[in-house]
Amino acid sequence: MDTITFVTFYLGNFLCGIPADIIMEINKDTEITPVPLADEFILGIMNLRGQIVTVMDLAKMVGLKENIKPTVNLILKTEGEAPVSFVVERIGDIMEVPVDKIEKTPEKIEGISKEYVKNIYQLPDKILLIFDVDKLLRL
Repeated sequence: MDTITFVTFYLGNFLCGIPADIIMEINKDTEITPVPLADEFILGIMNLRGQIVTVMDLAKMVGLKENIKPTVNLILKTEGEAPVSFVVERIGDIMEVPVDKIEKTPEKIEGISKEYVKNIYQLPDKILLIFDVDKLLRL
């Protein structure tokens, strides 16, 4: 059976996931330098072993209504460009999801912008929102 591995994380009460193969690393407590006149969701830049990484507040990017305290950097590999960091509230589990159990996104998701949610996966007690990273990186 084909599966996709997701790194899961929380934005408020939402359990979210990004494919693990595009995650370069996960780290905490990095120094972020603010960038004047940047978009509201850009927290700034950070130095990752000599490489400049743009740091984005994922909750603001996806229109999350509740206030959260982002504390963890998910650093993503991007094709031909510098890595990008999505700051999230906290990390969940690494999850193997059967491809045939991934479902289409429902018409309405309360409290978060649906346009960035590519698919969902129904867990016994909650739903995993699978983000469309390509759309997020095109902002």
